[in-house]
Amino acid sequence: MNPEDISFEEFFAERTRQKGFSLKKLADATGITPRNLADIASGNFAAMPSAPYVRGYLIRLGEVLDFDGESWWQKIKVERSVKNSGATDALPKNRFLKKYPTRYIVGAIIITLIIIYAIVQFPTIAGRPMLVVTNPAQSPFTTDMNQFTMQGTVQNASALSIDGDNVAITPEGLWQKEILLSNGLNQITVSAKKFLGGTTAVTEQILYQGSTPIVNAATSSPSSTIAP
Repeated sequence: MNPEDISFEEFFAERTRQKGFSLKKLADATGITPRNLADIASGNFAAMPSAPYVRGYLIRLGEVLDFDGESWWQKIKVERSVKNSGATDALPKNRFLKKYPTRYIVGAIIITLIIIYAIVQFPTIAGRPMLVVTNPAQSPFTTDMNQFTMQGTVQNASALSIDGDNVAITPEGLWQKEILLSNGLNQITVSAKKFLGGTTAVTEQILYQGSTPIVNAATSSPSSTIAP
């Protein structure tokens, strides 16, 4: 359809009907606001932004509705009242590009990196410690010594305790503590905690079978010599 044979309003109404577009759908497809589309549809170009934008809208509509937007622009700018912004009727390339201050962009990148790091490190940050008791090597364990050295390793823990007493952890994750055993079965609990995570606890059973010798005064005195 030639721009010379029909008004733009008639052409626009017919073309949108043929293509099955409402103004809302057309706004979604082109990025042009419904208000500006309504002005275009009614031929109210004087109420629209300056010439470069009107030309850009027509070219964009032409791409979506399959018509020559440049030809219609040449006719409209001669016959209609369109705001003029200068000698060059060109739509700025960054018209629909929203600008953000550099500090916001840098901040967004930093926040994104922090989120990615937190996701990757989540098991380490919020998981449970890995606790291993290496001595005694089995439970229950039997000993005839009333003093016993408990040893082990721990990973991803911020604190370790044995029966409530804090125990130092080396940079390599090693720990040990001297335990004074009572006669009989001793139950000893080793707990490892993580600052933002959970707690891992291991209970060991150590059986102390030591005994205290009983000293008898009568038997401990030197033997009597019976005279012949």
